[in-house]
This record gives sequence, C-alpha cells and structure tokens, in this order.
Amino acid sequence: DEEDEDEEEEGAAIGDDVGFDWDDSKKAGDSDDDDDDDDDAKEAAKTRSAAGTKRDKAREKAKKELEIHRREQNLRDAGDRAPETASEFEKLIMSSPKSSYAWLRFMAFQVSVGANDEAREVAERALKAIPASEEEERMNVWVAYLNLENMHGKPTGREALLRLFERAVKLANPKKLHLTLAGIYERSGQDEMAQQTLKTAVRKFSQSAKVWLAHIRAAIVLGGGGAGGGGASGGSTPDPEGVRRALDRATQSLPKRKHVKVLVQTALLEIREGSVERGRTMFESILRNYPRRTDIWSTYIDQEIKQGDADRIRALLERATHLELNPKSMKFLFKRYLDFERGGGDRDRVEHVKSRAMEYVQSKFGGLE
Repeated sequence: DEEDEDEEEEGAAIGDDVGFDWDDSKKAGDSDDDDDDDDDAKEAAKTRSAAGTKRDKAREKAKKELEIHRREQNLRDAGDRAPETASEFEKLIMSSPKSSYAWLRFMAFQVSVGANDEAREVAERALKAIPASEEEERMNVWVAYLNLENMHGKPTGREALLRLFERAVKLANPKKLHLTLAGIYERSGQDEMAQQTLKTAVRKFSQSAKVWLAHIRAAIVLGGGGAGGGGASGGSTPDPEGVRRALDRATQSLPKRKHVKVLVQTALLEIREGSVERGRTMFESILRNYPRRTDIWSTYIDQEIKQGDADRIRALLERATHLELNPKSMKFLFKRYLDFERGGGDRDRVEHVKSRAMEYVQSKFGGLE
C-alpha cells in the first residue's frame, strides 16, 4: 500500500566519456563482485521482489485511472460550456453515473449557491449510484462528503464529521479514511484532533508504513504532543524528541523490510517540512548503516541539489564516488557527479570528474589494454 522509490535511470553511459565498457567486467577477469556488494544486491533484489506484486497492482490502478481520466475528459469536452444549473448537472451525471468527477462537480455547484442540504443529497445519491467495485470512485465521494460535513455540518461541523466518519469506516477503506480525517482536521487548524486521529490510526494499522509516516509527520509539522504520546497540545513548536519516539515505535511495529523506507522518508519529511539539518543528520546516520545503498545516496544528493549549496553537493558527490562498490554502482554515482558538473560547473570541474572516473577504472581494471 506504499510506493517504493525507484533508483533513477542511468541514461547515457559515463563509459563513453572515459573510453571503457563498465559492464564488461569479465574482460578484466573480475567475474564476481565483492561479497558485501552481493549481499546488498540480494537485499535490494528481495525488496524489488516484494514490490513486484505492488507494481502489478500499481499498473492495474494506473490503467483504471487512465480510463477514468478518459471518461472525465469526455465529460469536460461534452459541451461548449460547463453546466450552470441543477438540471444541467442532472444531465451530466446521467451521461456518466459511475464517475465521481461528475458527482463532485454537482456537489460543488450546490455548495457554491449555498444549497448545502442539496449537496448532501447529491453525495448520498452518488454513493448509491457508484457500485462497490469502484472503490476509488466511491472513496472520492466519501472524502468530499466528509469535507462538506466539516465545513457545513449540523449541529456542528465536528459532530457531523465524526458521525459520517463512523458510518464511512464500516463501508469503505478504514485506513484511508483515518488518514483523510486527520488531513481534514489539520487543514481546519484542529491540530490536537489530527494528532489524536493518527494515534488511533497507528494502533489500528500498526503494520502500515504509510500510517506511521503520517504520524511521524505530525510530530514534525504540528509539533507539541503530536507523535510522542502525551504532552501539551500541538501548535508548530518543533518536537524532535517526539519524532524520535514515533520513529522508534514505528521500527518496533513494522516488519524489518519497511525500516529503511521509513527512515529515509522521515529524513525527507524533516528536510521538506521540518529542519534541514535534522534531515541531513538522519541521512548521514542511515548511510553509516547502509553505505552501499546507491538509491539512498541518490536521494540524499537530490535533496542537497534542491538546497542549492554547490560546495556541499560536491563534497557529498566526492564522498559517494570514493566508495568501494561494484562497477555498476560506481558508474551510477560517477554519472550523477558528471551530470551535476555539466549542469552547473565549469570545464575544469567536468574534467576532474572524468579523471576521477578513469582513475577508478584503472584501479579496478588496470590489466586492460
């Protein structure tokens, strides 16, 4: 249920620049990679194998989404202008009753004219019209309906929201709905309720990395008593100790194969929404334990490139390209370095990287003519 980050495509071979076919290692009599590299390759292969089924599901989901997009595009192109009255919207949903897009537009129209009760009726009709097999389409309606109740529910938005949520979790994906509810609370400025919802979610779905990451993010973004369990209510006070406690609980609860993903994603969350320095510290810690994971190096490099400190980026790329990895991994890292310098360096820096790559090739395959 979570997406795995794939290593970037290598593109053109750096071997073209240094005059050597990196992949032809048998010519050098080096038929086997280092044992440590083999172990890392096996670990990566296990991860890829475990993700195989997920990729199949993702492809199927993408196919469905493409079809939905096609239907929605047809709806957009159906007339010269958008519907402007309730009767015109009725015609729209009649043309595609299983599409959440049409129903949500109708709901939005009713809200825009102050007809909140009518918008509620539209949501109820949509849930009856869209078959249970169309889970994503129905989920779209539930999410819109929950947002409607939060903004315009009676007697209060909070009561109406919780009442609808309790109904929805019995009929739709409860994990997605808990995350949706937490998001609604956060966007509404109800930080304590958002944190409380995520606490409940990690108890119910303790094997989900996605839920734990949402919980960890609450400690980073909302701070206070977020993911730490207890303490004063939210606000935006940084809570690094709360993040650490949440991360410890996550790694205790999740299967080992998900640990690295959660650690890397937490570091990314820190850089993007919390403290860049804490994110860097996390990446450094992860790489001390997994120094041969080129995917982690690449992710870290990406983040530093986004930060824009050229000296720091070069220092990181220098470290990465001084590792003792198999030729395929080193080729990938040297290519990243070369791409960076070609994009923002000068000729001397480009030549420096090429020279470093040649030195590596000569030290690894020195016996070649």
